[in-house]
Amino acid sequence: MPEADLHVHTTASDGKASPSEVIRLAAAEGLCAVGICDHDSTNGIDEALEEGKKLGIEVIPGVEINTDCGPTELHILGYFIDHRHPKLQDALNWLRSSREERGRRMVEKLRQIGVHIEFDSVLRASAGGAIGRPHVAAALVEAGYASDINSAFGKYLVRGAPGYVERVRFTPMEAVRLILEAGGIPGIAHPAKIGNENLWIDLIPHGLRCVEVYHPDHSVADQRRYRRMARERGLLITGGSDYHGPESIRFCQIGQPRIPYEHVEALRAAVERRAKQT
Repeated sequence: MPEADLHVHTTASDGKASPSEVIRLAAAEGLCAVGICDHDSTNGIDEALEEGKKLGIEVIPGVEINTDCGPTELHILGYFIDHRHPKLQDALNWLRSSREERGRRMVEKLRQIGVHIEFDSVLRASAGGAIGRPHVAAALVEAGYASDINSAFGKYLVRGAPGYVERVRFTPMEAVRLILEAGGIPGIAHPAKIGNENLWIDLIPHGLRCVEVYHPDHSVADQRRYRRMARERGLLITGGSDYHGPESIRFCQIGQPRIPYEHVEALRAAVERRAKQT
């Protein structure tokens, strides 16, 4: 049975593998399709598409937009997007610029408590991708202030820690609308990590169309619950490894978990139906 991993990150955001490397890993794992869903970036999609053509791997253009609903963080996935859509690119460019400014402010806050890292180290860790806390954490490890990425987060970068800086506010509703305008299918990522299900259920009337049922952080009970919710609320099912590569906060092998290709076909059919209606 052909299978897919619909949640994979690359060096275009906070992944450790380049888009081409990700596709080669997917081929080695026997996958037939991969969803490239970098944080606030689509800059890895063209390279992934090119490598996918060479190896016979279908690449689903996607994105994962980090949003906030009060104190709670919601990640909105977008599948089969037009990754060159001008309005989408304007918004993502703005979000990435705000990420860089946030990184600079983190470095400055850390200096104020005697933790001296250089922003150039953060830039090197990001390798030109969208800057995030994992890159600040990598700079902390490099400078000897933490033994690994997880300890750097826990000591300096989680909410309430001395190096934490609030992210620029982008709402879940804005992300859903943006993905719809770019011709994509919006979904909620790893809902078990959110807690309050109403925060994302309330997005369904506004265009949220799928739920990530299968994720490394989801228990078997979680999977059953979200499959039931998808059935009852008419949502499509997605899933994937949330792969970031080795030495990431939580390492999971690409394709673990993976989902039947029929779910990719269902997403594509939804995109095609919507295109006919507009």
